[in-house]
Amino acid sequence: MNTRTSEDIRQFLHRQVEFWNAGRKQEMFDAFHAIVPGKLSIEYVGIPPLEGWAALEDMWQRFAGKVHIDVQQVMVTGQEAACYHHNTTVGEGSPVRPSIELYKFDGDDLQIRYFHVAKI
Repeated sequence: MNTRTSEDIRQFLHRQVEFWNAGRKQEMFDAFHAIVPGKLSIEYVGIPPLEGWAALEDMWQRFAGKVHIDVQQVMVTGQEAACYHHNTTVGEGSPVRPSIELYKFDGDDLQIRYFHVAKI
């Protein structure tokens, strides 16, 4: 059973955004696999949870290089975390779209819930 420290979780949350913004897919996926050796579940609040690895791949294909993430706040308590981000469409001068992301680590597994203003 995998137990992560608050610092492990905080580092992962910042690294995933760093890799996303830099277009470094393999490193981002490697970071996910390192911290989540088990099941990954992703839910865009408002639709049923998705199988996480397929959802992560779909997210990358649809939005990587098109959306830049600016971390506003990361809060970690025990095995749970909340992130507040500003998302901006690259090159469009569009307004910032805020998101809240909730992470719940449970042994080897991770459940992520994304609250987005934009339709997914």
